[in-house]
Amino acid sequence: MNTTIQTIGLFALLTFCPAWPGTSHADSSLPNEPSEELLVAQSSDTIIGLLFRDYSLRGNGRVDYRTARHILGISYDDPASEEPDVALFPLLYWYDANQDGQWDMWVDRDETGRLTDAVRYDWRQGQELITSSKTW
Repeated sequence: MNTTIQTIGLFALLTFCPAWPGTSHADSSLPNEPSEELLVAQSSDTIIGLLFRDYSLRGNGRVDYRTARHILGISYDDPASEEPDVALFPLLYWYDANQDGQWDMWVDRDETGRLTDAVRYDWRQGQELITSSKTW
């Protein structure tokens, strides 16, 4: 009887473990990029080559979702065109779930647009590179 219960428990554990959520990729807490109706502002920085889009997911005008896309080209000879040519999907995502100023950042290095490919960015990842390369 005890062996049967252990066998069933082990089977259940092995069955449900692959379905357990991982933490290396984007959490389910990162929503999909919103539609144009929720767009609050858009700005571009041609020096760093990114187009930023700010959204209000709650529709209250407070920015709680932001994306950044690579600028692929700018048409300076067409004054009617204020929109730069940008990548189809964002490189960077920011999300402030509670609208409290605590932003989380994700990076989709391949710019696939699939949130499963976006990895949560941890600023401390770069700290190790900076501190290990000091020569003074």
